[in-house]
Amino acid sequence: MHGEIRLRYLYEAARLGTMRAASDELNVATSSISRQIAALEKELGMRLIEGGRRKIKLTEAGNAAFAYYREMQAHEEVFLSRVAELRSIRSGTINLAVGEAFISDAFSEVLQDFMRRYPGLTVRVKMSGTNDAVNLVREDEAHFGLIFDVPKDPKVRARLTLSQPLKAIVHPKHELAGRKSVKLGELKQYSIGLPEDSFRIRQIVREAEHAEAVFLEPGLIANSMMLLKDFAKCGRGLTFLPEFLAQPQLSEGKLIAIPIENPVMNSTRISLITRTGRQVPNGVYRLMLRIEAHLKSLIAPTG
Repeated sequence: MHGEIRLRYLYEAARLGTMRAASDELNVATSSISRQIAALEKELGMRLIEGGRRKIKLTEAGNAAFAYYREMQAHEEVFLSRVAELRSIRSGTINLAVGEAFISDAFSEVLQDFMRRYPGLTVRVKMSGTNDAVNLVREDEAHFGLIFDVPKDPKVRARLTLSQPLKAIVHPKHELAGRKSVKLGELKQYSIGLPEDSFRIRQIVREAEHAEAVFLEPGLIANSMMLLKDFAKCGRGLTFLPEFLAQPQLSEGKLIAIPIENPVMNSTRISLITRTGRQVPNGVYRLMLRIEAHLKSLIAPTG
């Protein structure tokens, strides 16, 4: 402790130019500053200040001590800032609005890893359609949300937007499996699984149908993405999903994704959204960064 005080006295005297100025700055007697610097020189066995000068000029050893103290203070500042940051995320609740399309084993692993690292934080996930998620974020009932769309509300902004076209998802032995792309009209003859009208995916499919004057009659209507994936995986028919939702099954060769020649279905995006102007707590910010990294690992960013 004595060494740190002596280094500080030397640092302030050199920074301000005189021991008197350092005395005024530190509210310590000038004789005390002089005595402590002399004790430091004795302890190190080297002169730190050149003699015979009115204004302090450091020796080479004095400059080394000056730089050491300044570096030590910088490290202390970083340490204290880190402690304050960690203290601020020891407890609290993070509210997250998520479309079912985002729920996967990999997404759950991201949440579990985050909660292991910050056990004092509670993560509350609310399954929400796009419109509900936007409303929850706008009204500050959710810190952030994940939606299958680009927000159109001026009070909500997208922190991250990623391209994710809807594709025809089929079993590897499906009649269409070898195709490089398909037209929407060609799919009328096949059994199709679609989500309910409240799902953004269904609304996009409807927009695509309208654009091409095509009507698709679903053989299965479900409010579960898992059921729609199983519908395709069992070979009963096809469905429309973004690739990231079926990534494990696509990687394992249990499903195949076929591009659809339709501008509506090729222009879809997913977004991580927050309320415009909202400053989120440290814990929320850290979770957002982890989820963004997770999404980027699956999808190339577009803006």
